[in-house]
Amino acid sequence: MEDKLLCSGWHYTFGWLRRPELDIDGHFGYEDGDGDLYFTCDPRHEHGLYLDCWEDAETGEKYLCFSKVPRIFSKRRKLKKKL
Repeated sequence: MEDKLLCSGWHYTFGWLRRPELDIDGHFGYEDGDGDLYFTCDPRHEHGLYLDCWEDAETGEKYLCFSKVPRIFSKRRKLKKKL
């Protein structure tokens, strides 16, 4: 049996916070809902972190991991032109 991918989303979807005040030497800080801190040096994670939610095949327990799908968080909103 293999673990099952349930969903994916930006860090805030799962209750994670971006903690820029904790950034150190190109490592970007994040805090999960339990208060645990995580750091990533991937430049794509400077403004946002994309996570995957998986379900363990044996126990049914859900867990999060950094997504393998490259996503870049953009602070800018794209405006659509009306035609």
